[in-house]
Amino acid sequence: MTYYKSNFSNIHKIVFSFVVVILFATCISILPSNDLVSIFIVLIVNSSTIVLLFWIMIDTKYKISNGNLYCKSGPFLKIIPIAEINKINQHKGLIVPVTFKPSLSHKGLILHYHKFNNIYISPKKQSAFLKILLETNPNIQIINTTNEL
Repeated sequence: MTYYKSNFSNIHKIVFSFVVVILFATCISILPSNDLVSIFIVLIVNSSTIVLLFWIMIDTKYKISNGNLYCKSGPFLKIIPIAEINKINQHKGLIVPVTFKPSLSHKGLILHYHKFNNIYISPKKQSAFLKILLETNPNIQIINTTNEL
């Protein structure tokens, strides 16, 4: 069982910080209001969002165990059989052509599995991560592409 933390790029740190500041500012701006229902709703929604963001920042990791890759980002979990992975693209850029992205960086890997499924991840130690995947499934095709934007 091997764990890999997600790489956390400065761009993502800035975006997360900006969102948290906006959410706090919204909470503070609603406090002078006399409408207790509005205050309660805004505080609950914003607090829940901030907790979710911190959970994602703290708990985005990848685990390789028993022939499976576990991609966890906060409350979200995806389990991929390593034997089903057929191609991995190395990707660098802000726009990632993938729907599910349990990642905290714009430099990562796009894993293609099954027939049409893919996922974007960004392990800190990419070479060690790829080595273990290739040991488990030597048929994985690695493609070095960097799409800058």
